[in-house]
Amino acid sequence: MTPDDWFDILCSPRADARIPDPKPLSDAEIATALDVFAIPEPDRIPLAATLPDPRRTPRLWEALLDCRRTLFTTPGAVRWPNAPAELGEAGRYFYAHLCFLSLSHALTLREARAIPDEVTRATFADLGSKLTTYRLAHGIGGFDRQTWIIRHLRGTLHRLGRLQFELRTYDSPSWGAQGAPAGGPGEDEPVLDVHIAEDGPLTTAACDASVAAARPFFARHHPEHPAAFATCHSWLLDPALGNHLKPHANIVSFQRRFTLHGDSPVCDEDVLEFVFHTRPGTTSTAALPRDNTLQRVLLDQLDRGGHWHLRRGWLRLP
Repeated sequence: MTPDDWFDILCSPRADARIPDPKPLSDAEIATALDVFAIPEPDRIPLAATLPDPRRTPRLWEALLDCRRTLFTTPGAVRWPNAPAELGEAGRYFYAHLCFLSLSHALTLREARAIPDEVTRATFADLGSKLTTYRLAHGIGGFDRQTWIIRHLRGTLHRLGRLQFELRTYDSPSWGAQGAPAGGPGEDEPVLDVHIAEDGPLTTAACDASVAAARPFFARHHPEHPAAFATCHSWLLDPALGNHLKPHANIVSFQRRFTLHGDSPVCDEDVLEFVFHTRPGTTSTAALPRDNTLQRVLLDQLDRGGHWHLRRGWLRLP
């Protein structure tokens, strides 16, 4: 993809302009964004130094404005490909720059719902986490999880302790299912989709606290979304993984919370990216570390010609 092609995708069709465009960020606003998004030390200077502005980099600046309009005025998924290599460091950080430029409006949305500051900071720190994993995978700074971070900025995802919860509805086709699960969420019923942040152990106590906090939190701050069930789509729910771990392992305890439902597509690449921070498309396991039980179990399965599968499950919220 050429830079011209990339700019055309971001800027056409023109997004709704119902929200006012921001001005270039001041030094104080940049410092606030670095703090709120928990930007790691190796990324702080290059990310700030490559921020587009209308005078020096007008085309990048206009692309940022168009993406910001789309982010806040057009619901649903976004079609934002990674920047071409020709754009260098500014391209690799482009979607992190979008987060910076969107912070003020994102905070306004959260303040309107009285979201506690500690929840906002815990949620937005995911950008810093993803910058770290990008550097581990590529050896340089950048950010390529733009289709993921839109949830945080739009205010549809919140981190409550160990787990993240996203506003969703149950939809059989997306589960690869023929219908809703017996005893579980009904078709088009509001649910909270559980995501597992990459930091820290997945302890039973921490997960208990997160699950217990979810329903009252969303009842207070998102009363229009009365969810009685949580759902999860993850390779961590693959029963084959639990079969190779001790019964009291944290992952096994997490699996037991959910009733499985739907299809089980292969997701080997997702496993390698999440656990080993490999680049997309990596298939060779020869050079990957086997320093702990989880790493050894995952790689041994692949080395035997087996696969890991994305599983989907639900639980009733307390």
